[in-house]
Amino acid sequence: MKKTAVLLAAALIAMPLLITACGTPPENADNALTVLSPQGAVEKGKDPAPRLETLEGKKIAFWLSATPDQLYAGKGAELYDLLEKMLQEKFSGIEIVHYADLPMKFTPETEVVDAIAATDPDGVVVGFGG
Repeated sequence: MKKTAVLLAAALIAMPLLITACGTPPENADNALTVLSPQGAVEKGKDPAPRLETLEGKKIAFWLSATPDQLYAGKGAELYDLLEKMLQEKFSGIEIVHYADLPMKFTPETEVVDAIAATDPDGVVVGFGG
């Protein structure tokens, strides 16, 4: 017990010193934050699609990565149902491709991507987990 108390006291004294020493950015950092990944450098893939200026009159597909038997085990279906209602109230003419109308799988295999593309949406909302 005494050894634990001594170690705890040492940690409480050392912690502020470590934070001060390690947390001070170099003078030439311009308050930049450098994040290092233990996996190494990350290569940039494709640029994201441009944002839509408005959702009015647009077709938006909702894809939920869940299987039909797990659909209501999580909150994904509830979230999408609520999001659909809110979007239809806010944006006139918006069309929603319901998640239940698309293949339900945990990974976006070719079948899923092809089904989404076949609906010709202007945008896609993707939710992972049922």
